[in-house]
Amino acid sequence: MFSDFLFPSLPFDCSASAFIDSQTADQDGTQTLRSTRRSKSATASRDAVTRCIEERALLFQGYDIPHSHLEPLQLVRYHANETYDLHTDWFTSPAQTTRLHGGNRLTSFFAYVKASADISGGGTTFPLLDAPKDERWCEYIDCDTPFDEGVTFLPIPGNAVFWVNLVGGRGDQRVIHSGSVVTTGEKVGLNIWTREGPLSPKLRGEVSDGQLDEDEEA
Repeated sequence: MFSDFLFPSLPFDCSASAFIDSQTADQDGTQTLRSTRRSKSATASRDAVTRCIEERALLFQGYDIPHSHLEPLQLVRYHANETYDLHTDWFTSPAQTTRLHGGNRLTSFFAYVKASADISGGGTTFPLLDAPKDERWCEYIDCDTPFDEGVTFLPIPGNAVFWVNLVGGRGDQRVIHSGSVVTTGEKVGLNIWTREGPLSPKLRGEVSDGQLDEDEEA
């Protein structure tokens, strides 16, 4: 868990027009709407702000991971009664772990960009992890959650949660997690995903479909 990973005043475009209903991937890689994920998402524009965040995320993971291993940053907005049920960020489908995709998702950050003053709920829950016992953690986690129900990180703007998805190249079941239902208010989060290898320039958003076609014909 990082305190002040983001500056709360970062100028992200969080206007309603920038977001669409969040989707999840089927086994064949097709993106579909599901009742298990109720929120809206948007790809963050690549500018000086996002490049700074990318650099911070990479520096934390050491000096050996290049920018090409990062997926485009994803903003996600949750209003009241919206949630993301238990899931893993790593994939079981070969369609989502091809060479063009950069393999599987190696690591994840979930950062809290904004949260309304009246927010309740909306934490990030890891039911299979042991909650820390020290009371000083109550500033960052929900200490009212029973210890046998895992740990829930509070949606504090600027803070971020980091975890490793793969152990020995295989998905770690312990990092199954959920976006707890927002009871009142709203929050905006930021997904930062790192792959095992480099993503294709197209998936990184660095070339257009037309440019890719021209390159393939050349």
